[in-house]
Amino acid sequence: MMNQTTRLKDLIAQMVLVNSYWGYLFSRVRRIPTSNIGSIMGVKPERDGTISLLYDVDIMEKTDDQTIKLVLEHEGFHILTKHIPRMIRILANEFNDDVKKSKSLVWNYAADFAVHGQMNMPQELTVGGLPFKPLFPSMYNLPNGNMAEYYYNRLLEDKKLQEQVCGSKPQKGKGESDSKGDDKGGSNGGENKFPGDHKEWKKGVADVPDLHSVARKIDNYVAEIVKDSLKNFSNKRSLLPNNVSELIDAVLRPPQVPYYSIIKKLIKASRLSRFKRCSTKINRKRTYMFAIGDQDKDLPVMSPFPGKTRDYSFDISIILDTSGSMNKDDIIEGLSGIKSIIEKDRHCKTTVIENDAQIQKEYMVKKIRDIQFNVKGRGGTILRPALERSRELGVDVALVFTDGYCENINSVPRKLLPKRIIWVITNNGSASNVNRTGFIVPLNK
Repeated sequence: MMNQTTRLKDLIAQMVLVNSYWGYLFSRVRRIPTSNIGSIMGVKPERDGTISLLYDVDIMEKTDDQTIKLVLEHEGFHILTKHIPRMIRILANEFNDDVKKSKSLVWNYAADFAVHGQMNMPQELTVGGLPFKPLFPSMYNLPNGNMAEYYYNRLLEDKKLQEQVCGSKPQKGKGESDSKGDDKGGSNGGENKFPGDHKEWKKGVADVPDLHSVARKIDNYVAEIVKDSLKNFSNKRSLLPNNVSELIDAVLRPPQVPYYSIIKKLIKASRLSRFKRCSTKINRKRTYMFAIGDQDKDLPVMSPFPGKTRDYSFDISIILDTSGSMNKDDIIEGLSGIKSIIEKDRHCKTTVIENDAQIQKEYMVKKIRDIQFNVKGRGGTILRPALERSRELGVDVALVFTDGYCENINSVPRKLLPKRIIWVITNNGSASNVNRTGFIVPLNK
């Protein structure tokens, strides 16, 4: 065991010496030898929000150095593309164990399809002395070069493809030989699993009560180790392939828009002029009550409590345009905006309103797990019902995620609209129908 541990350490050191970014990355990831993961190597999420690299010492002993480096690159792409926290968020929104198992399996395949489109993975490897055929989208007659979500949705939408994945029966695509998969990442039809086994992704967080919290911690951990590894690699960054450089930029990129900062700036005055009851503060108008009666025998007839304290929270409505003209990424940006606000201010009262031609759903959000990802709508676009509802709620500000292709809001009487409106216009949208009613935040093109 110790020999393989030393060997892996030396291989990572060699990758650093030849200026391979993956060497820098895995020099900062905890490595754990094992013999029961069913594959040569795999990254695993931990309950504390970190990531470990597990490696099977017995399989490694029968595998050459070049193949191990390829598997490390494979696992590195999973880390950079945040496939683990993205899968955890999928599981967090499901309560049925069978559905969780099915969706995690589909995601495993989708993640490998995406990774092998980004790296130069051979059509066949020799792992543990036996041949392996890595998973490629062409095995299922799917195009190369797409994100994991694309393959995930395609596999879920196509029942036949889903049955092939869950039943481990991939199609024979063009230029591909027959290949069988399994519930742990795929194989070449033998007993051995694909070297990028994913069963630890779900197992590592199986008993965690708040999966969204773990996913958030893993996101932060990935950003930290990527930033740290890049410090030593920064002077060699020009040697990085474009796809790896883009993934690193995506990991380190801040949120598109600092939504909470904008809200805080626009309605700062409300924090200075609004008060709420406070049981620990004395009501100054009733301080005379302490002087009534015999202080040794009698209590005040009327309590001088509660008093008042400043109310520093915001009442916010977040309106999601769920019409057909909004694509999935646009809606995800809106859900990310909800997450950003909650993380910045746990006291704010946040109401989410999903609206296409009418209000489809309304719910309160206090914690990350309250966010509902099963949005409703996809019809036409009439935003006035959601805006009038926000006015009824008396919110301080309405944050509207839309492409702007709606009725002319500029012509709606101002008394029917919320006090303040922030319009977040998608990169393919237009603000011409809303630009006179609020603050415009265009997303980057």
